[in-house]
Amino acid sequence: MVAMLNARVTFVALVTFALASCAGGSYQVVWLPQRDADLYPLAQKQAGITIAIDEIKSPARAERYFGADLIDNGIVPVAVIISNYGGHRVNVKPSDVLVSRGKEVIDPLPLELVVRTAKRAHGFVGRKAEEQIDAFFKNVAFSETLLFPNDTYQGVMFFPAPKPEKTSGQFFTALSLWREAGPKVLVGATDLDTRERLHFGPFSVVLGENAGLLREISY
Repeated sequence: MVAMLNARVTFVALVTFALASCAGGSYQVVWLPQRDADLYPLAQKQAGITIAIDEIKSPARAERYFGADLIDNGIVPVAVIISNYGGHRVNVKPSDVLVSRGKEVIDPLPLELVVRTAKRAHGFVGRKAEEQIDAFFKNVAFSETLLFPNDTYQGVMFFPAPKPEKTSGQFFTALSLWREAGPKVLVGATDLDTRERLHFGPFSVVLGENAGLLREISY
């Protein structure tokens, strides 16, 4: 498993280099830091498993890690980090991550839409660079993963920035914010040895308070 993890990190490093090379040095990305989940401010631990949330709400961070200012286009990347410090195997998958605001569920954006937005926001890239960008986003996106003891996994999900509510007056704005209390993230995980379901959260996120509105992209 260690060898598999090392191979994955090496692959990511090569993809990052290829992105910069194929785009003539114009489309550059920096791989998200590989840290254990217990180091993050938004982290919870139970049954030997720690899960953390890293909401990338800064335009500068988004551009550094994904090559384009996704925030200005209404897309907020949320990294989910899972560290298995226990003695059992743990399974996680994208459907285990739920984002909601009040009673409203906020669905993640399709990866294809995110990639198109990143390319369009950046401008012209060559065909070979486009293929590398596609591979890069597929690699960083959160996917179903089996974690053995001492494994750590990190994947990114992309969510739309919610539109601000139309209210009249500061009092009603404050009242609305108090009722909604902002978006929340819940994360589930399955212990494959005991079949126990574990739940982490809710984690409070912002989802791009000042982000631009998501622009329409045809499929």
